[in-house]
Amino acid sequence: MTPSTSPAPRPAKPLVCVLFGGVSTEHLVSCRSAANLLSGLRAAGFPVVPVAITRDGRFVRYDGPDDAILSGAWETDPDRWFRAEFPAGGIAGLSPGDFLAAVCGRMPDVVFPAVHGINCEDGALQGFLELTGLPYVGSGVLASAAGMDKLCTRKLLRTARIPQCRHLAVRRDAVRTDPEGESDRIAARLGFPCFLKPSNGGSSVGTRKVDDRASLPDALRDVAEYDREIVAEEYVNGREIEVAVLGNDRPKAAPPGEIVPSASVAFYDYQAKYFLADGAAVEVPASLPPALAARVRRMAVRAYRALGCAGLARVDFFLERGTDRLLVNEINTLPGFTAISVYPKAFEAAGVPLPKLAARLVRLACEDKAARQRRMAP
Repeated sequence: MTPSTSPAPRPAKPLVCVLFGGVSTEHLVSCRSAANLLSGLRAAGFPVVPVAITRDGRFVRYDGPDDAILSGAWETDPDRWFRAEFPAGGIAGLSPGDFLAAVCGRMPDVVFPAVHGINCEDGALQGFLELTGLPYVGSGVLASAAGMDKLCTRKLLRTARIPQCRHLAVRRDAVRTDPEGESDRIAARLGFPCFLKPSNGGSSVGTRKVDDRASLPDALRDVAEYDREIVAEEYVNGREIEVAVLGNDRPKAAPPGEIVPSASVAFYDYQAKYFLADGAAVEVPASLPPALAARVRRMAVRAYRALGCAGLARVDFFLERGTDRLLVNEINTLPGFTAISVYPKAFEAAGVPLPKLAARLVRLACEDKAARQRRMAP
């Protein structure tokens, strides 16, 4: 008689550290993304450890309910914060990996940064994660920094011959010394209305729409408070199309989505995105002819590769009304994962629900880490 054999046990899934919060203007948005991602990762069977980055930059493990992360109430409940205990000598002898392990309670296998904005997706956090030696979800230092800085993104898009809006670079020191001269230059080159944006920033924080020459100097002074470089852009009467991209060496684009701002908002700014119930509608998939939808997906992958992205990104376009002219607006290397965000909704429409999407991103992080191993010495 042949003895019965039991199936080999499945290997345990990796422990995922989900980072949220951050020293960023998009702190609250990050909390909403993290709550959704934690749910998706748990549904996919991953053990998770939520780690908050407080507004003043402390790393703390949070063991409270996901609903408190979603609402932001975790910040008022420090009794649920786990503060790492370090040796008597402090952290002087610890590596970045040791530090993160102490915060998490054990060494995680993968880090999922559910964070947005400056200090979070601009390469700063990615540099720290590189030093831990752990796989992490998303692009590396260079692509993250390039994606956050709009002027850098535009230079790379121009090199790759990817269409984009007409724009000008404006320096803070020039605004302070000669606001009228800079205003004349913008008026002559771009006309009105036009947009002013901090070069380094996200979620339209600090963005101003300017309708006439008289408003330009004050608008420039205001936007210059957010960054030392400003992007002045032409106004495009267009539809806002967003494309979710997933992958490392062979990225794939999901069906395009569309942001339809309410008639009650001047443009799709930070408040309309996250804090107005009727600020905008998200339509996934966007209502586009098949040939145009295919073209925007191809262009999204081209832009993704031009920046050297990995894991995931969202590529945002303007589709000029009355024509089929597509212009890349920006590339977001850590897109939102809130319940209303285009990225998860687009892949859900493509047959990849959030748990499956989260699992793919964890796998891509591990694959990217393995692929980037390099010989360090002869």
